[in-house]
Amino acid sequence: MSQQKKHKLGIIIPYRDRANQLFEFKKEIDKHIDFDYELIVIEQLGDQDFNRGKLLNIGFVKAEELGCDYVVFHDVDMIPVDVDYSYVDKPMHLITDLVLPEGTSRTMFDEYFGGVTLFPSNIFRQINGYSNEYWGWGFEDDDLLLRCQENHVTLDEKKVLQKGREGVALEFNGKDSFVKCPNIINSYRNFTIFCSFNVGKLTIQDYEITDEMSVFSIPGFDTALNYNSFRDFVFQFWKKDLSSISIPSDKFPEGSYNVAITIDNMASNSKDQYDEYVPDIKMFINGEYVDHSFFDKILPLQEQDFLYLGVGNPERDAKQNWFNGNISSFAVYNEVLEDDLCKQITANINNSLFKFKDSEFLRLYYDMKFLDENRVIDLTGNGNDGYASNIYQIPTQLSTETSIPIPCRKDGKFKVLPHSENGYKDGYWVSWNSRKNQINYYSKFYNDRSKYREDGISTLPNNYKIRDEFTNNNFHHLEVQL
Repeated sequence: MSQQKKHKLGIIIPYRDRANQLFEFKKEIDKHIDFDYELIVIEQLGDQDFNRGKLLNIGFVKAEELGCDYVVFHDVDMIPVDVDYSYVDKPMHLITDLVLPEGTSRTMFDEYFGGVTLFPSNIFRQINGYSNEYWGWGFEDDDLLLRCQENHVTLDEKKVLQKGREGVALEFNGKDSFVKCPNIINSYRNFTIFCSFNVGKLTIQDYEITDEMSVFSIPGFDTALNYNSFRDFVFQFWKKDLSSISIPSDKFPEGSYNVAITIDNMASNSKDQYDEYVPDIKMFINGEYVDHSFFDKILPLQEQDFLYLGVGNPERDAKQNWFNGNISSFAVYNEVLEDDLCKQITANINNSLFKFKDSEFLRLYYDMKFLDENRVIDLTGNGNDGYASNIYQIPTQLSTETSIPIPCRKDGKFKVLPHSENGYKDGYWVSWNSRKNQINYYSKFYNDRSKYREDGISTLPNNYKIRDEFTNNNFHHLEVQL
């Protein structure tokens, strides 16, 4: 009988200026591992921006020297609570549950590949490790997933149903196409917005904070449905005190979607101790409820004369937010549709909105088949026609099911230690280098090329120096200059 191979784990921690967190991590990690492992801390010296990917590559080289045949790349602020670090023969993301510091939140999206990620050493070598090009916070993990895809490494998948409509749509070119519509929306009344559209590739603008495409918008302090460079749909609106509220979705690939948004000015907030009525906004995408937000008073939308399809505002000089894609229908109801009805109409791929319940509340309805030269005809008979600029009709197809690659996961629970926000905060990047990282990543993503052969473990030699090294049993601390 052959003896089962014993595996040795390398735990690699990229590190700088978090002594208390490292102390707590070292205290806890041994409680969760009862087999052979090496703990390798790679500390970046100097004051240049942190390079997590490069530090992890350096740590991996050390782990190989110590005879580790698999590794886990582990942020120091992720303290294990209930985790299985045992060997697997494919990359595995270990975070499924987070215990967050009080008053904080974190989005766990399907493609999340950071924080705690386990790799067999041979596969990590195959993809040439992390990119060394990402300085500051973010996107080295996204790049890592792209490297796995490019090398046909085993991943999981998420099926996304594209709710395309068979018929006709208006094509928006992402630079000067739009439809100008009368703004019939009053902030103080209940209403529902529906839109069916296909979103294309973003235009990356390196002088902007982020990239956004407006499917529709009421300009000024834009009340808009945007698709952005995080690949989220976000419905954004503004309260009367000029603070912004956003309802984000999960990440979505480019493709076809039906979205409904309800604004209920008389919703009951069960959290309110006086059981008073407060406004509530909900969003639905492709037959599913996404999220909602209570608010007090929305900024008066009726002060704007026009609503736009395909742009935030064509008349301003910056942040016009041109839409690249097509729109097949758009509608406004002067009533809040029930949740089940919103799910029905956003799951619909063919039927006219007139065939659904509550169609008598339609005040504006565009089916893009009905275009008279540049006039988009309002099918309700209310005369709320739109006027198209630089737009043409195209045929559209039925819905399809798209699969997007996501990391394989093992259940793992971690306590997140408090730390300052390093990424995207209050609508701005903490460091502009993070925006550079985003631009760098999307240039690879949209070209289906990670550049893994030219950038990774193989390009490490002569690109860093070990200034000091401390070893105590299975603990190794390397100070490196990048």
